Amino acid sequence: MPISKQKKEAILADLKTAFGETGGAVFTDFRGVNVAGMTELRAKLRAQGSRYVVAKRTLAERALAETPAETLRTLLEGATGIAFVGEEPVVVAKILVDFRKEYGSFAIKGGLLGGEFIGPEKIGALARTPPRDVLLAMLFAAMKSPHASLAAVLAGVLRKAVATLAAVADKRREEEAAASAE
Repeated sequence: MPISKQKKEAILADLKTAFGETGGAVFTDFRGVNVAGMTELRAKLRAQGSRYVVAKRTLAERALAETPAETLRTLLEGATGIAFVGEEPVVVAKILVDFRKEYGSFAIKGGLLGGEFIGPEKIGALARTPPRDVLLAMLFAAMKSPHASLAAVLAGVLRKAVATLAAVADKRREEEAAASAE
C-alpha cells in the first residue's frame, strides 16, 4: 500500500533529525526475522533509550544526503533496519550482537559512531566491552589503588615508629625499676 506524501515527508523529517542528532546509527539486514522478533528487538532498544527503524531505501537515502552519515548510503542495499544509538553505544551493540546470535539471518552491516564509520567487526568488539558502569568502577578502582597503597605504606611506617617508641619506653621503665630496686 503506497504511503501518502505527507506521511513520507514526516518520515523523512524524522530520519533527518535522527541522523543529525543521534550519537550513532547501526545498519542491519533484518531478512528472515519474524514480527515477534522485530517487536522484541525494538522493545530492548527502546528500554535503553535507543530505537530501531525500518524505512524505505529511497527515504533513508534522502535523509542521509544532508548529514555526516551520507557515506553510509552504500549500506542501504536490501532490507535495511537502522538502530539509532542513544546514550549507551555499548549496550546497543550488545543487544544487536545477541539478537544476531538468536536470529542467524539477522546481519549487522556497519554503522556510524561519533562521526566515524565502524564495520561489523568493530561493532562486535564494542559489544564485548564492559558496560559504562563497570568501566567507571574499574577506573575508580585504578585511581584509588595508588592512594590506598600509599596509605598502607604510611600506616606501616607509623606502626613501626610507635612500636619502636613503645619498646624504648618499656626499656627505660625496666631500667628505672632496676635502678630503684638496687
